[in-house]
Amino acid sequence: MGQYGAYFVIDLGSYFNSDVISSDANRSDGDFNGVGETYPEEDLPASNSIVECYNVVFRFPDKGDGLNNNISLEGQHIAIPKYRYDRLYLLGAAEGNLEDMVTFKTADGGQQVAFLGLSGWHKRNHLQYGERVAITCSGYHCPAHHVFTDRLGVGYGIWMQQIHICPSGQLVAIELPENPGMHVFAMTLRRACDAIGKKET
Repeated sequence: MGQYGAYFVIDLGSYFNSDVISSDANRSDGDFNGVGETYPEEDLPASNSIVECYNVVFRFPDKGDGLNNNISLEGQHIAIPKYRYDRLYLLGAAEGNLEDMVTFKTADGGQQVAFLGLSGWHKRNHLQYGERVAITCSGYHCPAHHVFTDRLGVGYGIWMQQIHICPSGQLVAIELPENPGMHVFAMTLRRACDAIGKKET
């Protein structure tokens, strides 16, 4: 975890349970959608790098062979430092357009339930839930070859989504839904008091 100005980058490494990235030298490493297709490592940011998307800071996971590099959502309970936050940002995509609910837990035992929608990883040209394109890929890997999709009018990538949090209490945890077709690579919170007077992202 780490603080970058108003943004708190969550360390998700211990929650990663899925490998969806492969190198061109080993395209059979990982599986995004149950048929062996993966994100091309060469199109993604460097392993463990700090990346900035629309002024929001994220840490991109390790892309190495055989390593889990994302959360396939299975109801994970993610503990966070107790603080008031007003926004959750994430980098992710889904196997197809999927939607569910995220629960924010507060220190006083309360909770806020909020909508999360993630468009399919191939929906760059038709994002359904107000996401922004964070990372554009040339296509995808299958074990036999690299499939280039731009010429087909299909765009693959990773999207940035945001969820508004009502800062009525100090948050202590985020509970993800049971929806394994949704994949999250990185998550960042914005501290509520640090955002006062700043332009909305």
